[in-house]
Order: sequence, then structure tokens, then C-alpha cells
Amino acid sequence: MQDNTKRADRVIFWMKVIFILFVAFWLQFVFMVMGVYLLFGDLLAVFSGMLFMVFAFCICAGIFMSLVAFCISYLSWLHRAISNLRLLTTTSFSPMGAVLLTCIPFVGYFLNYFIFSDMVKRQEGYMQLRGILKERFPKRILNAWMIASLLLLVLVFMDPNQLGFLTVVFTTFDIDRGIVFEFLEKTLILVIPILYIMSFSAYAKQEREIFRIHTEELFNKHVEEIIREREIIRAAEKLREKQ
Repeated sequence: MQDNTKRADRVIFWMKVIFILFVAFWLQFVFMVMGVYLLFGDLLAVFSGMLFMVFAFCICAGIFMSLVAFCISYLSWLHRAISNLRLLTTTSFSPMGAVLLTCIPFVGYFLNYFIFSDMVKRQEGYMQLRGILKERFPKRILNAWMIASLLLLVLVFMDPNQLGFLTVVFTTFDIDRGIVFEFLEKTLILVIPILYIMSFSAYAKQEREIFRIHTEELFNKHVEEIIREREIIRAAEKLREKQ
């Protein structure tokens, strides 16, 4: 069993970086909308619009590079996490199988929910069996992540004109449906990484606890072997003295 805590820390770091960039992207959208409505018809509106476009391009470039770093770190962590878990219990996915399924474009994002859920189930089962489970994994947060992701998917592919009862609200208050639609999308983009960071951190905490106990057991076993060897040597010396 190998230490996987550094890989987990790198994954959490890059997820936080991506979240911060998403926050900046969300704020950029809010300020751009405010600028269009408050400064419409003014040259300042044109200038601010160009400035926001440049800012958005920089943020998108940062998000892309951070996503690449995150994917590399996450796949490395995932392979090692399942490898360690299979030394303790059985899993529904092999290390390489989980990595390959996660790498499938678009579909892999949602398959990762089932892979991660299986890892949570197996790890908690092992900890319960050993009597070392201190805090249960917040499965509702992981489920909320999947629901938010599916909702974002629906919003992306849904026609803004087909909003059901919300259409009445937009018509009454003369609100641009496209802007509200985009605002909901960007808000979900903020919520999704928060939920996944919370889920991943909870799993990594349990993973760290298992490795700590495993390391202590190996250390205690090594100490016992040394004590046993010394006792054998001491017994052999006494036998020699008697002879």
C-alpha cells in the first residue's frame, strides 16, 4: 500500500484553483451584464465590453490549463486509490478500467459518479469492518453534485424559450430570458466544483486515516520482529553460557 495523500492534495489544490477561476468568470459575467444595462448607448459600454471580453479570454485560458493539470493529477490519484483499495477489499472497477472509463469524453464525467460511489462504499465497508470508521462519508453531497451536473446539462441543451412557468415571470418583469438562462448556468458551474471538493475531501480524509493506521500496524509489526529477534539472541547467549 502506497501513500496517496500527496496526490489527493494536488487534486484538491487544482480543484480550488478552477473554482476560483469560475468565480472570476461568474463575476465577469455579472459585471458585463450590469455594464450593458447601465451604460448602454455610451462609448464606455463599448470599451467595458471589450475589456470584459479580454478578461474572459484570459480566464478561459487559465481554466483550460488548470483543467489539464487537474485531470492529470486526478487520474494519477484515481489509479493509486483503487490499487490501494484492492489490497484491502474488492472493487467493481480495476485501476486501469476506472481511468479509461473516466477518460471517455463527456460520458466519463458521469461514469465517474458510479466509480467514486463504489470506492466510497468499499472503503467505508472496510473501515466499519475494522472498527475504525469515525465519520461517515456525506453521500448526499455526492448525490447533489450529480443532480447539479444533470441540471446544468439540461440547461445547456434546453431552448431558453421553453422555460415553462418561468416564461410568465420573464414576460411580466421584462427580463431577458437568455441572460437569466446564462446566469443559472454559470451559477451551477460554481456550485458543482464546491460539491465535488467537499465529497473528494471527505473521501481523502478517510483514505488518509486508513493509510495512517496501516503505517502504524507495519511499524508495530517491525518493532515486534526486532524484539523477537533480540529475545532469540538473548536466549541463545544464555544457552551458550550454560554450556
